[in-house]
Amino acid sequence: MYRVVENPTHQKMLMLISAFAIFMDSLDSSIVNVAMPVIAAEYGIDISAGSWIVMAYLLIMAGFILAFGRVADNGKIREVFSIGFFIFAAGSLLSAISPILSVMIIARGIQGLGASMIAAAAPLLITRFLPEGKRGLGMGVIATTGGIAFTFGPPLGGLLTAFLSWHWIFLINVPIGIAAILLARTVIPKPETKPEKKPFDWKGTWLMFAAIASIILFLERGPVLGWTSVESIVTGTVFTVSIIWFTIHSLKSDNPLLNVRIFKSWKFSAVATSYLLTCGVFAGVMYMVPYYMQTSLSLDAAVSGFLLMISAVITALVGIPVGAWSDRIGCRTPCILAAVFRISFCLILLFIMPQWGVIALLPALVCMGLAFGISGGPATTRIVQFAPKGEEGAGTSVMITTDFLGGVIGVAAYVVMFSFAVPQSIGVPVTSLSSELFLTGFHATAALGLVFGIITLILSAAVPNLIARRELE
Repeated sequence: MYRVVENPTHQKMLMLISAFAIFMDSLDSSIVNVAMPVIAAEYGIDISAGSWIVMAYLLIMAGFILAFGRVADNGKIREVFSIGFFIFAAGSLLSAISPILSVMIIARGIQGLGASMIAAAAPLLITRFLPEGKRGLGMGVIATTGGIAFTFGPPLGGLLTAFLSWHWIFLINVPIGIAAILLARTVIPKPETKPEKKPFDWKGTWLMFAAIASIILFLERGPVLGWTSVESIVTGTVFTVSIIWFTIHSLKSDNPLLNVRIFKSWKFSAVATSYLLTCGVFAGVMYMVPYYMQTSLSLDAAVSGFLLMISAVITALVGIPVGAWSDRIGCRTPCILAAVFRISFCLILLFIMPQWGVIALLPALVCMGLAFGISGGPATTRIVQFAPKGEEGAGTSVMITTDFLGGVIGVAAYVVMFSFAVPQSIGVPVTSLSSELFLTGFHATAALGLVFGIITLILSAAVPNLIARRELE
């Protein structure tokens, strides 16, 4: 279908545009968090309502990235990539001009839809067009670029928010999106042969999205409406029916969106669950810490962004060396080490007090950077390693989906824990909460992260090491 690109200059251009795409996805994931307290204050919303500005983006990405990956890999890489950037830019523009929260949530959903198309197509530029000997380099380039984006996202978001306004966090995506579309139409080759027509699993796609959306609604609205309210019962029922129906459908389908049989392997399920919780803690803590900085420590958005850069820089610096290290010794030890750092920063956040000042926060930020930097490559590699033979592609799909699904579940879980700990916060703007009440909720979310961290440690240690297809107990 596609011919491998032999021209070195063309290869570099493909790596460049793929890295550029991942950069934008990663940047938009990190640049918004530092502005959340400011946005929440402007809209006059509580932490629960504000979480939807983050969750809408991640929810749509998690729900549709598998589907767009299937479409793109069936001869539509160029189209999915270009249309994705158009939708992403349009959603960014609408986010920037949103006058009320409901419009912002819709806009972020549109942005997430475009981002899911971009994230699905970008890796295919490497795996389908580059020679086998350069694919490792290409994947390394886009992984490193993602780390760099996370590094510059928080300070850039802080600077834009402090010196211009939070609207510019979204507006900068518009000209970039237009440039990406023009570049994609020039650089990405068309398929040389007509793609084979394969039935698309529409039913599986919508059932998966229904399951993800309903469980997030159940978790997020439960504390507000009550767990026995009609809305909670309906969303809980929709989730149960959707996940059972999706499983039955996938088992019967000849071309399922996701082959659920791979979860019969306990090792695969264990490493996938560990990565889901890892992503959940990452998203949850990155959502809550800016609130602590700006509410409890009275820091502005710019200073908060630069402090968050400490974690991001460490993550970017250790990622590649740890990846090379894990190639030599296996992924088990790095994953265990990352879990230890994860537990460490959750413990610090569990007991931290505002009167200790910014200095007390620095060890937590360092441990956060080490935990995320060390676990990134090894944790994702383990998912593919322990996928059943012949199902490596399905393992990769699970890994990509888990990344974003863990993020949206993590934010929802942290918000639920905050609401449980501080019922008075429901429906109350964050700026109206006393420092004591906010701190109670913040410590509760850290306790949840600690539990998740301990589970990742147990799962990481339980699954044996694997080096060059040899298991080492």
